[in-house]
Amino acid sequence: SPQDVKYQFTWQASYDLPVGAGRAVNLNGVSNAILGDWTVDGIFYLSSGIPIASPDIGNNMYLNQRANMTCDPSKGAPHTITQWFTADCFAVPANQFVPGSAPAYLDHVRTMGANNLDLTFSKNFKLGEKRNLRFDISSYNVANRPQLSAPNVPTNSSGWTADAGFGQITATSNSPRQFQFGARFTF
Repeated sequence: SPQDVKYQFTWQASYDLPVGAGRAVNLNGVSNAILGDWTVDGIFYLSSGIPIASPDIGNNMYLNQRANMTCDPSKGAPHTITQWFTADCFAVPANQFVPGSAPAYLDHVRTMGANNLDLTFSKNFKLGEKRNLRFDISSYNVANRPQLSAPNVPTNSSGWTADAGFGQITATSNSPRQFQFGARFTF
């Protein structure tokens, strides 16, 4: 399945920082109003990648026939943006009416998995008994780690080479680090 993610791990934590009135770092007055009573929330997500589609043969063939797989394309592959897997492991079938031996999706050749951390710092200001003002500072993809997209697997009728862009990665599938600031007034 193209959506198969074999392994996923999500961890969420919330922690009241020990800074503020009556806490480990005891603050009073203006310093407590600015630096005290902050909470940090974090979400960490880790996953394996999804399977890569097998190459199709498109020119003058019926039903977009799959290629023959002659070796394991993940063996000896450098897993870099210029060559994610070995292009020489695919060949055009001898007969256009016989399906190729490659599976629809290469279960053992997967895209880069996710490794992401999001953090939010928030502080509540009590304004009387029923009113509250909350400030949030959020950062998504804190480490600014790119997650590479799937490599190019072009349709071809003569064969594939790494020089023709086969197996190369030209994009990312996540966003760079982003910050978001927010405020919420409850009454």
